[in-house]
Amino acid sequence: MEHKSLSIEEDENLLIKILDDTDMRYIILYMYIIRNDLLKDLSDSKLIESYERVLILDEIFKNNIIEFWDEEFIEIMIDLGLFKNIRSLGEYNKLEGDFILKLGEETITVENNTISVPDDTLFLIIKKKFKFLNRRNFNLALTRLKGVSCEKSSIIHPFIYEIGDHDFTLSNDLYYILDQFGNVYQAVKIEITIEGFYQRFEELLEKINNFIDIFDPVLNSKPGMKRIDEALEQNKEVISFLKDSKIQLSDKFNLENVENSDDKYKKWYTQLTILLNSRYQLNKIQDKLNELRSYYAGKKKKNNYLEFIEKISFNENGIVNTIQNTLIKLRKEIVEINTQISDFTKKKLKLLNLDYERIIVESKNE
Repeated sequence: MEHKSLSIEEDENLLIKILDDTDMRYIILYMYIIRNDLLKDLSDSKLIESYERVLILDEIFKNNIIEFWDEEFIEIMIDLGLFKNIRSLGEYNKLEGDFILKLGEETITVENNTISVPDDTLFLIIKKKFKFLNRRNFNLALTRLKGVSCEKSSIIHPFIYEIGDHDFTLSNDLYYILDQFGNVYQAVKIEITIEGFYQRFEELLEKINNFIDIFDPVLNSKPGMKRIDEALEQNKEVISFLKDSKIQLSDKFNLENVENSDDKYKKWYTQLTILLNSRYQLNKIQDKLNELRSYYAGKKKKNNYLEFIEKISFNENGIVNTIQNTLIKLRKEIVEINTQISDFTKKKLKLLNLDYERIIVESKNE
């Protein structure tokens, strides 16, 4: 029998490849989440009726949605960013009942038993969670998903359908395939948590590298960083280790010419040591974060995304617990590093280095 419809038996490899593309992946997964988690696959007529009753209001007050929607529905609406003037559930909970909530000019609708998602709305939903997404790649992914070439036959599989101008709905075949693998929403939330943590980690690492650069750019060079890590790994004094390793440092690192009891020198040396140790710790944290990310992405990826959904959904081998416990531990380490450098600023470090360099000049003149 000729293969015509999208199926997991015939098209699993194709689906895995499509989900490996992040732009296409998030379009598919969020259209699934809208259909499955927000609108319950249109199986609850009262829910759809209550949703539509709110949509037709000229102004939507908080009291209106409390009256018509349950807490889970409101929470998902907020999480997806469908209210333009609400950023979080916590913010929503503080609002009075007469607060006016604003949906976009276009939003998700249900017509003829079909869920219709405007492309602008879908883009903003995904962009809220994944900042790297850009509109050009999003549009290209939409176009590609409308007609995906089958690997087993000459037919074209539409993963999504365009309805009218700029509105889209998810293929039924694709919806029911994804439904077999478990809790898509939970898997996406966990990915968002890991990626959000990684983004904050990168910001802290960049901040520390910028601080280190003030002391000497050589300390941020690849050879310099490699030797610094080796020194710290072996519990050796970093500056002398760099010199022994033939790393060219500026004159201010000739510590033998400086009076060790000088308070400015002590402060300069202490703060440099804190920064170098903090970066070393962050490199270890990065290794652990990359281990978590390898559950679904990266060069050492352990699972395709369908497997990731399945493992998260059933907490296979305690994967959810492992991720949660690791992130809690890493968060404590990040907080400790932030606390250590909380008083550091570029201005203060530049002034500190100027003061220290003045000591070097004065010591040469004596």
